[in-house]
Amino acid sequence: MIQSHLSKIYWSYSVIHHATHIINMLPTPILNDFSPHEMLYKTSPDFNQLKVFGSLCYASTLSTNRNKFDLRASKCVFIGFKKGTK
Repeated sequence: MIQSHLSKIYWSYSVIHHATHIINMLPTPILNDFSPHEMLYKTSPDFNQLKVFGSLCYASTLSTNRNKFDLRASKCVFIGFKKGTK
């Protein structure tokens, strides 16, 4: 988190949401070695979607009012997952 150079106000968000996200993807003995994700969605979790907090990412810009030579994405810093999206 220090290497991301983000303000400390985002650190609690990182710990709470990222830890919860990872814990829900890991198997647990309480659920007979299934993960909460598997129990809820009936599919195994996809670990390829994990991202590093504070890493460089690109957010897609809206296609309205965008010309052919305008940027299609803006440079951002990853601070978490939006529910229901990748």
